[in-house]
Amino acid sequence: MALADIAYLAYVALSVSVVSTIEYFWHGPRLPRWDLKFQLRRDIMHRIICRMVPQLTDDSTIDSLDLPKIVHDMRAKAMPPAELKPEDGVYQVIGIPVRDVPIDPREFTVDEKSNNPGEIAVIDAGTSSKLGALYEADMRGPGRTISCELVVASNIFDEQHEAQLECRPMHAGEKLILYFHGGGYVIGSSAMYRQLIAHISRESSTRVLGVDYRLSPEHPFPAALHDAYIAYLHVLQQGFDPSCVVVAGDSAGGHLALSLTHLVQATKAPMYGGLVVLSPISDMARDSDSRVRNRRFDYLAPQPLASPLATARLFYAPGRRMSRDLISELSRPLVSPARGQFTSFPRTLVQVGASEVLADDSTQLHARMAQTKHPGSFVLESYDDMLHVFHVFFDRPESAQALGSVGRFVKDV
Repeated sequence: MALADIAYLAYVALSVSVVSTIEYFWHGPRLPRWDLKFQLRRDIMHRIICRMVPQLTDDSTIDSLDLPKIVHDMRAKAMPPAELKPEDGVYQVIGIPVRDVPIDPREFTVDEKSNNPGEIAVIDAGTSSKLGALYEADMRGPGRTISCELVVASNIFDEQHEAQLECRPMHAGEKLILYFHGGGYVIGSSAMYRQLIAHISRESSTRVLGVDYRLSPEHPFPAALHDAYIAYLHVLQQGFDPSCVVVAGDSAGGHLALSLTHLVQATKAPMYGGLVVLSPISDMARDSDSRVRNRRFDYLAPQPLASPLATARLFYAPGRRMSRDLISELSRPLVSPARGQFTSFPRTLVQVGASEVLADDSTQLHARMAQTKHPGSFVLESYDDMLHVFHVFFDRPESAQALGSVGRFVKDV
């Protein structure tokens, strides 16, 4: 991070802190469970996020937008890799050579006519073509590697067993969490989320493999999904039993975990034993009411779908103008997983902050899940007054409670 950026962050922190502190003592906390420290952190984060990118409401300036530069500036101002202290755990960078993972491209071909009446095909013709093209590019290219981090919490790490830092089971029936980080599909890495991943590893007493999937706008949909699918098949290839694997993710990573589950369901690949999504995006085709209702509480400042900088549009079709066709494509289950079928989904835990802008994404997702034959397999936990991925506020009791629940869920899989 450049010196100028550090100076700017210091200025923002100081100016926002003064105003927020006065408001806190004059009007009281914005929400009942907030203390001054929490409100200050929210306000500082919100101001920084709002200043990271232009705030747009329509396509009037789309032709003049320099998307590569906008995204480059966002990444330059993003959080650096998180340190992992020895008392928290250890990690090992691991590469997945994509050519070593056997994929039959015919898995991505699904006849839409084979679906039940009224159902939307999980893999439509356009997505099938894109996935096939990504597969062919991997086979023809020089040899691509997906970077991952294997994180082992200190409470389960034994330095006498170096095999713990290799992605293969230590014993029959060992569990593994496959984790996808957040960041709106344009920023983020497993390294940025190292502390959160280590907390999940500690609470679940399970090793966690964080995946650095490809990001937009350089690699729009379905590149990240393709990488997630390869990573899952790699885990199985290394000897992990599918029933012992839990797929998890936060925010955009939660969206990716949901989309991957739909893809695994459609390709008839072995389904994993559990799914955990933290504050997930679940519907890319609409602006939910909570995006307006909770805007004054959450630190996130999502742009409306009409904006060319909306997460959905940067993820799916960067630079493309809004149209009915685009909305229709965004409604597909692999893009808006809440609109899919959940008949073959594994046990699922959904956690959300009740006051976050994506609150409706979780509640509506769970409502769709509850319409299946086994509604008890899907659990929604909503935490009062909490924000987007509140789990990262490790000093908050709600974070400890939620992460403890994740740990118990994984142990029960």
